[in-house]
Amino acid sequence: MAAKSKSSSPPKKSHRAKSASATAVKALLFDFGGTLAFLDYELLAREFSRSGRKLDALGLELAEYRGRAMIDRYMMNSLERDPNRGYEEFLREWLGAAGIPEEEIRECGERFQKIHREATLWRVVRPGTREALERLRRAGYKLAIVSNAEGQVEGDAHRFGLAEFFDTIIDSHVVGVAKPDPRIFQIALERLRIAPNEARYAGDIYSIDMLGARAAGIDGKLIDQHDRYDWVDHPKIRHVAELHRVE
Repeated sequence: MAAKSKSSSPPKKSHRAKSASATAVKALLFDFGGTLAFLDYELLAREFSRSGRKLDALGLELAEYRGRAMIDRYMMNSLERDPNRGYEEFLREWLGAAGIPEEEIRECGERFQKIHREATLWRVVRPGTREALERLRRAGYKLAIVSNAEGQVEGDAHRFGLAEFFDTIIDSHVVGVAKPDPRIFQIALERLRIAPNEARYAGDIYSIDMLGARAAGIDGKLIDQHDRYDWVDHPKIRHVAELHRVE
């Protein structure tokens, strides 16, 4: 993160702070996978276990942090910065960190993709999520999903009982642009008819979600349920309910 510049004019610095605090938040944006709906780690633990190698759901979930660190390194250091390639690096690193031997990673990755194509693997809506969205809706906030996906997010949101809370659902496959490209966030802002500084965003991958939101002028908070996203200095939350406090 870039260091904050120091102001040599205290009155101007104070004025900027007042202006920022006076801007009312009107909309809350959310990533889908890893934010609103989580991987089915129980199912994956069963799928990836073998004789003499029993995996457990929590171990898989904690190992996923290694995948996030890998995708962050790739997206922040590679000249290519292709999100699809980044997700491939994420999967390879994650499975290896979970204890799957190198020679089995490709097979497990293919199995992961097959199950996901049949029915999304990001299918676990954690306790308190619907209640938090309902509180935000009742408080008058506009809500949106902004997700890198394969065209199925709106259908998944309906199946999981989440769609009713959202004013718009943006799927990268449908709109033709993916995070961290700020244009996908701008589509959401245009649909909601709000300015960037009137929105807040929650997502689970720093280089995809937080840098994309920042490029669009939106403040974001990083989902870090287990307090292990320690390689970046950025505001973090454990649950979507913490994105914005309802007064």
